[in-house]
Amino acid sequence: MNKRILGLIRREYEREMDKSRDIKGIRKFFDMSEKGEYTLDDQTWEDLNMDSVYKKLDRNYSSLGEAALYSMLRNPLMDEEKLKYRSRLIDLFKNDKKLRERLLCIYYNLGKNIKNSFLYMMENELEVNRLKYYLYTFIGKVIPSIIILLSIFVDKKIILGLLALSGLNMIISNHEQSNIKSNGICYLRNIIIAAKKIASIKNEGVSSYTDKISSILKKIRDIDRSTRLIVITNVWGGLFEIIAFIFLLEESAYYAVSSKLKDKKQYVMELYYIVGELEALISIAGYQHNLKNKYIRPKFKNKTSLSIKEGIHPLIENAVPNSITINNKGIVLTGTNMSGKSTFLKMLGVNIVLAQTFYFVLAKDYEASFLNIVTSISPNDDLVKGKSYYMAEAESILRIFDAIKKDIPVFCSIDEIFRGTNPVERIALSAEILKYLNNENSIPIVTTHDRELADILKDDYEFYYFSEDVDNDKGLSFDYKLKKGISQTRNAIRLLEYINYPKTIIENAYKRTE
Repeated sequence: MNKRILGLIRREYEREMDKSRDIKGIRKFFDMSEKGEYTLDDQTWEDLNMDSVYKKLDRNYSSLGEAALYSMLRNPLMDEEKLKYRSRLIDLFKNDKKLRERLLCIYYNLGKNIKNSFLYMMENELEVNRLKYYLYTFIGKVIPSIIILLSIFVDKKIILGLLALSGLNMIISNHEQSNIKSNGICYLRNIIIAAKKIASIKNEGVSSYTDKISSILKKIRDIDRSTRLIVITNVWGGLFEIIAFIFLLEESAYYAVSSKLKDKKQYVMELYYIVGELEALISIAGYQHNLKNKYIRPKFKNKTSLSIKEGIHPLIENAVPNSITINNKGIVLTGTNMSGKSTFLKMLGVNIVLAQTFYFVLAKDYEASFLNIVTSISPNDDLVKGKSYYMAEAESILRIFDAIKKDIPVFCSIDEIFRGTNPVERIALSAEILKYLNNENSIPIVTTHDRELADILKDDYEFYYFSEDVDNDKGLSFDYKLKKGISQTRNAIRLLEYINYPKTIIENAYKRTE
């Protein structure tokens, strides 16, 4: 192994990787893939700030590892044995330094695919034309070979015919430039090379992966052979370009592989993911290593419930831990602005995702049933479609009603329910929706400023709140601790007073509240 690369890998394993990330490109494989029954939808992903969580976890060198990690986070598992298997592999990579570093060197050398050329090539499919393959093979290989032989054995002047043929072939090459996706094929070639190196590793802990990779490589052996020549023409660049033009090497190689790629797309995409999944698990091993054991394994049970002790959010430095147990009743959170209600909802959601994707939780204890996560925390209005904020909220919450029809109970967190409409209808709608959800296959948790809901929902929900202190000397002071009961304070006016809104507005606002 290269000592420079090895040194870099060791340093970056010990800390969060500082690199630029193109989330749109990273999620490309996920967008191309079939979605599962419990895949996190875009609203939930955005509500939980999962792009930022992804960046916190990501320590991948290759595009495959990045894509696999993203897809794994978007597809929580509902099978504890599969989660335990992932966890065993993560522990293996933490403990077996030699194996980890050998794999990471392979992924480092594989590297990133510029502009995602491979995935775009597979999505749009290559042009399949067997006639062109035979034609370009004939005029690019057969005829030049005949001319060279005749010039050697018959008359040297015949070699001039090769110049004329070269002109024709250069015209063909320029014409085909837009069709031939050589960058994508080059990266496919690199994937195959990396896959062969991984398959050659003899380690019982990763044998299920190496066996699967070996099996796929056998199925795409013809693609392996066909990609070799087109890679040579690109690697040698300008030095080999003239020869490539004369013999139409790139064109004939491209049309040789295009039909095979179309027929075996399933295996190629499967190879892409399974090679990437191994690196994604190493990435999680690095993240856990740097947590210094500040995480636990989840415990799953059949009864619909959620209990977390001293849970924290992965994106918050020095986060204040909070605990909650939810069994037969839903939860209503009250409290003032900026006191921590929304962050608490996100902390719960993110830890459920981590528990059901990589079998660890940032907490002291975690017991829950498997949960289908559907949130409505930050719905947005859509000016282009003429959609109001209220309609965006209504459609966002409707997703929860669709989800409760499935077998797995829904963890549904709703922030400031129906804030986009008037108080009278908001309270009426909120009460009926929350009563309905509490009687269905779900764990509902909602934040609100409407204390009137406390009386309406007292038999169906438990009440918690966050609070703060605001004064002119100390300014804002939040403890971010969850407390049992209902908040008895408001701070909206005091916050504006603190940031120096005009005194007339503040004084008159206080009078109106009275």
